Amino acid sequence: MIPSDQESADAITAAKEALENYGRFFFGNTKLEQELYDLNLLSVAERYMAIDIALQEITPATRRGPNPPNHESSHGSFRGNRLFAFRWNSCNFSTLMYFKFAIHRGSGKARLVVFSFHEHRP
Repeated sequence: MIPSDQESADAITAAKEALENYGRFFFGNTKLEQELYDLNLLSVAERYMAIDIALQEITPATRRGPNPPNHESSHGSFRGNRLFAFRWNSCNFSTLMYFKFAIHRGSGKARLVVFSFHEHRP
């Protein structure tokens, strides 16, 4: 199943809105902490800005899955949420980046849940 451009565009829009609504993003797993540290993103403000910039840079054309059967989160309270992964040449980071997130629609407003954010690993 190839992701549609509309589905990807909708996910990007929803992620931007969720980040703005909460003023933060949520960690989808424990490895994200190390990935952010490796990028020298140490403060909450730096991390927020990096994710916000990434959401401005990614496009439906840079979507890279994931495809079934790996298209849903299997982590904790975010289990079953649709995952969206993007790989793009980042102007801000001056490298090829990888970003995977989900939109969690529980009670209240949708939340941006980040599962991976790092330089692309070939």
